Amino acid sequence: VLTEAGFQHADRLLGVTLSAPDQHLLLSALHVALHAEVLLRRDRDYIVREGRIELVDEFTGRVAENRRWPHGIQAAVEAKEGVAVRPEGRILGSIPVQHFVRLYPRVAGMTATAVPAAEEFHAFFGLTTVVFPPNRPCRRDDEDDVVFTHRAAKEAALIAEIAAAHADGRPVLVGTASVAESETLAAALAARGVAGEVLNARHDAREAAIVARAGAPGAVTISTNMAGRGTDIVLGACDPEARERVAGLGGLYVIGTNRHESRRIDDQLRGRAGRQGDPGASRFFISLEDDLIRRYGVTELIPKTRRPRPQETAIDDPIVRHEIARAQRIIEGQNFEIRKTLWNYSEMVDEQRRMVHARRQAYLRGEADPDVCREATPEHYEALAAQAGEESVRRAERRIAVDALDRAWAEHLALIDDIREGIHLQRYGGKNPITEFQRQIIDAFDDMMQRVDDETVEAFERLTVEGGAIDLSRAGLGNSSATWTYLVSDNPFSPLASSLLASRTLTTSVAILGVLYFPITIATVIGVFWRRWRGKKTS
Repeated sequence: VLTEAGFQHADRLLGVTLSAPDQHLLLSALHVALHAEVLLRRDRDYIVREGRIELVDEFTGRVAENRRWPHGIQAAVEAKEGVAVRPEGRILGSIPVQHFVRLYPRVAGMTATAVPAAEEFHAFFGLTTVVFPPNRPCRRDDEDDVVFTHRAAKEAALIAEIAAAHADGRPVLVGTASVAESETLAAALAARGVAGEVLNARHDAREAAIVARAGAPGAVTISTNMAGRGTDIVLGACDPEARERVAGLGGLYVIGTNRHESRRIDDQLRGRAGRQGDPGASRFFISLEDDLIRRYGVTELIPKTRRPRPQETAIDDPIVRHEIARAQRIIEGQNFEIRKTLWNYSEMVDEQRRMVHARRQAYLRGEADPDVCREATPEHYEALAAQAGEESVRRAERRIAVDALDRAWAEHLALIDDIREGIHLQRYGGKNPITEFQRQIIDAFDDMMQRVDDETVEAFERLTVEGGAIDLSRAGLGNSSATWTYLVSDNPFSPLASSLLASRTLTTSVAILGVLYFPITIATVIGVFWRRWRGKKTS
């Protein structure tokens, strides 16, 4: 977000006043460019391969096929990396994952990491979490975290630990947070004389071969979250003699180089060791300079009297480890509260989506007719029916109505984004943002449905009969030339706005929001209303 000083600097560079109503598009583009430049990192959030930007899934570590960022962010990243900028298109449909899952008549699942998310499974899906005992007792040794004051000390200890295990002949799986980290660590180990296999989004085609060798004696595999779940690493790499040797050394040794926001991701990485009753061990190496620790101010949770000064050795203090684990639970709780708040925002939108989908399906299946053209233009309707037949006219009306409905729904989703963009500012007026959001999108939905009828009639009036058949090209119908999946965060608000929306104690939140958002508040509000006014004027 631009600060007041940032606004002034940008005004000087661009030679405009960004807060002016006619500069709202430039302001939006500037925010998108800042997002691409500062928040999205190459080899962490995406990779560049064969002249294209490919997104990396945060939880699986794999390339997400046919997935793009929306709202101009994809184009900004493409421009940043100097690759061809592809047309963005527009969002034709949107559904949160929680609502998508609820479309299934029956929902169930099985995972070894469900317990930390049991409350969320029940809140969103009404599912009860039941724990089944394992087929064989777990023999994995989950060792305490090793915590360092700074990253360099952590990396030195990490390399020494991996090299020692490798020298003993014990296979090691190292879980890293990004593509860049996995490759940097592999290079550092190679300089130490330890050869390792790298498994990340760049090498996804070799995944099966790399995993097949990961349990061999002395194997070192450095991976992103690709190896964090759904991966069975066989001790000894299917060699019975090697299996006995590896088991005698303690089995697979899993090392994590960072803590994740979710304990489930960490537990999934641990779970690569000690499978099916095999021996194994896991341990995390952490520094107080790690992204998670700094982003959430975890160091501030440690009592001042226990905060260590920079040192090369590990911090031998259980309180430090305890506070890091507690911070992870707090972060999970905060994220859950934000998701519950966002659920309240998405409920009404999903109800509207179901109504639109039901009407669209009824038209496509011939189960219902718009029944607006006969009343609005009876003479034209009868003339077409006389030349092409009643059924052909009704079929053409349904086809036009589907096209108008698709176009109007896409515009409605864009309007919802505009409303959502500034809805948290309703707190300033003492109003409930959720209530105001629902009121505004209900009014907008009513306007949209009326617009569908109007556009259907307008297109219908342009129809003619050619060779005894209705010429639909006269209606200006259009289809998408290609479709792809957009990656949309489950939190469409900024983190600060999310906290404000979810908060019941507003004094601190409003004060912070006022300080940080004041320079853009006027520009945001003017921009939203300008786009709505311009859209109405155009229509």
